[in-house]
Amino acid sequence: MEQFIRNNPKHPAVPELKQRALSLKYGGSPQVAKPTVTAMTENKIEKTSKVGTTAAKGQPSEQAKNTAAVLTSLFNNDPNKKEAIIQFVNKSKCVLVIKISGKKFYNLTVPANGQNYILVDKGSYNVSTSICDATYNQNKAFTKDVIITLNGAK
Repeated sequence: MEQFIRNNPKHPAVPELKQRALSLKYGGSPQVAKPTVTAMTENKIEKTSKVGTTAAKGQPSEQAKNTAAVLTSLFNNDPNKKEAIIQFVNKSKCVLVIKISGKKFYNLTVPANGQNYILVDKGSYNVSTSICDATYNQNKAFTKDVIITLNGAK
């Protein structure tokens, strides 16, 4: 089957054959990734980016602005704040592109065996990604800062 897929990549049956090949390879049923969600505290925040400036203008880079916004939100103890920090920890060997959709839309890239964070407006969102060959798709209500740990399929 895999040889047919390689030799005939434009054949109309290839997408279905790819799914069958994966299901046979990994035990017959599609794998679903199970995350670990924990509350975020100041002690759990790890250094995830470097703060810098753009060389040409001497202005803060977008990454520096995002880092400043996250830190401001983190140290703001106001329970009525409108944003939540979501930190994703990727414990798989694959780079993740996480799609967060709801009243606003966000995309976040998380390196393999790494982490990244995003500041989102509080509310309900659908969070989806593909972790190597496993899918992750969950509806989440972000009402406070959280860390979501995504493991590779087993």
